[in-house]
Amino acid sequence: MRTAICHRHPLVLLGLKHLLTTHTSCDVVHVSDHELPGNLENIDILVVEEEFLERGPARAVRTAGRHRPEIVPLSADAQPEEVLRRVSGRRTAPAPHAPAAGHDWVTPLSPREQEVLQFIASGMTHDQVARRVGISRHTVDTYVKRVRTKFGVGNKAELTRVALGLKLV
Repeated sequence: MRTAICHRHPLVLLGLKHLLTTHTSCDVVHVSDHELPGNLENIDILVVEEEFLERGPARAVRTAGRHRPEIVPLSADAQPEEVLRRVSGRRTAPAPHAPAAGHDWVTPLSPREQEVLQFIASGMTHDQVARRVGISRHTVDTYVKRVRTKFGVGNKAELTRVALGLKLV
């Protein structure tokens, strides 16, 4: 199913894309924090934040031509299981990356990746994190590379934004 995701929060977009590509047969062909896909004829499912749907240009989706995508509006407190259920049309198992208590609804990080990210975002060097956690500097480097890959970020400022979005700091 060709799927588009529209949400104003970039971290939520990343989480939704990960959730749908790993737990459904969705082919995510459009991800945006500011616009709908140019051609709705090519979209089967539109996963969209409710507030995004209410914006002026987004109203066009309701009056799309003969092929109107199935709209899956998301509330601010939507949980992964609910998103999966609504997209697949049936009850699904919880996502394997269920959030830890106090974290945002999608946290595709292992507990160790979260711990390393938390220390990096608080200003520690890789060597300091390694000593604090009791692992080698190279292992810290590996965890940081995994986090960067999962969120598509390249520097420590972006890593810090990810940590803030996940409420790790």
